[in-house]
Amino acid sequence: EKKGAARKAKGGGSSLSPFKKKKNNKKKNQPGKYSQLVVETIRKLGERNGSSLAKIYNEAKKVAWFDQQNGRTYLKYSIKALVQNDTLLQVKGTGANGSFKLNRKELE
Repeated sequence: EKKGAARKAKGGGSSLSPFKKKKNNKKKNQPGKYSQLVVETIRKLGERNGSSLAKIYNEAKKVAWFDQQNGRTYLKYSIKALVQNDTLLQVKGTGANGSFKLNRKELE
């Protein structure tokens, strides 16, 4: 009991004081930079039957800020999210495998 009273006396009160609140500067519902990279790469490749993950990855590696260790994983997550958002159409395969095209209707 004495320790708890001593902490309260020292001012260990609420952890969320008005001066310590964190500001959330992220814009919500904005695509991430890997998602934008995927869209730009597919647009750049311009393949008629869609671009595979391997081709997208090989083009994306050329960007300076691309993470060489985890980049492929980030691309997979981005592709899956873009397919769910209807930004990409999956022409062949399932998941992050197969070929992907831009959804012209969604981009207009």
